[in-house]
Amino acid sequence: MAIMRVESLVYGAEDLDAGIRYFEDWGLPCAGRGAHGADFTLPSGQTILARSSKDGSLPAAPDGGSTLREAIWGVSDAAVLERIGAELGRDREIKSDSGGLHTRDEAGFAIGFRVAAPAPRAPTSAAPRLNRPYDPERRARPSRLGHVVYNSAKKDLEKQLAFYLERLNFRLTDRALDTGAFMRCQGSTDHHNLFFAIRADRASFNHAAFEVRDIDEIVLGGKYMKSRGWRPNTPLGRHILGSNVFWYFDNPCGGRTEYYSDMDQMDDNWKPRIWEKNPGFAMWMMEKDEAPELTRI
Repeated sequence: MAIMRVESLVYGAEDLDAGIRYFEDWGLPCAGRGAHGADFTLPSGQTILARSSKDGSLPAAPDGGSTLREAIWGVSDAAVLERIGAELGRDREIKSDSGGLHTRDEAGFAIGFRVAAPAPRAPTSAAPRLNRPYDPERRARPSRLGHVVYNSAKKDLEKQLAFYLERLNFRLTDRALDTGAFMRCQGSTDHHNLFFAIRADRASFNHAAFEVRDIDEIVLGGKYMKSRGWRPNTPLGRHILGSNVFWYFDNPCGGRTEYYSDMDQMDDNWKPRIWEKNPGFAMWMMEKDEAPELTRI
């Protein structure tokens, strides 16, 4: 079953206007806005939907309040979609509509599947800057949605892993027994497209990650977000597992969003690593007084 990527995220926000402003400031192109909320489409063709938490058409979420209501996974073709429906329909309710299939995983998170609609990937290399000084006010413009992260109750983790690894053909990349498990889609080489963390020991949404070009764009994007009044959740840093450079911000739609770049890439020759203890959150992080304009951690 060739699941390729996270295709779409659907949020329910208690303060919808704030949520829409947040994603606009984050650098996502708004494809349409109305009484229902706003739709954002990344250059990759992936989408973010911001809706009111009072919208009765949204699936319920384990954590309630402002949070992610549904993660939709993009698959390679209609035959794969049909196979997923047949497999998951053996033991759970499947709803089908023009947007694909919708159901819930083992922890109760709403998930969906539809045929991916990828846009051509733009070149990532920077053009030569001959007679073109670097723009210090350049904003972050995420190119794609890379991964989604949930908190999981410890008692649910094994059945969650079995659901995604055995029934949906995700690949295990790294697992820290005291922290959680990183998985990637069959059609992706990213270190992870999905991570379940157990330290909170409850089912809730954690964050979504958006890839940008490089560390400069992460810093400039974070600087702009702070200038707009949004709160950083971490300093700038580089992870150990995944190796990506990161900067997280609190999202009024729920959880956090992460700017990231330079993530490890793995294929099916990779042997999953099992860690008794997590090797650590970051190789390095800026100290509070070193991070650019970092005043509200």
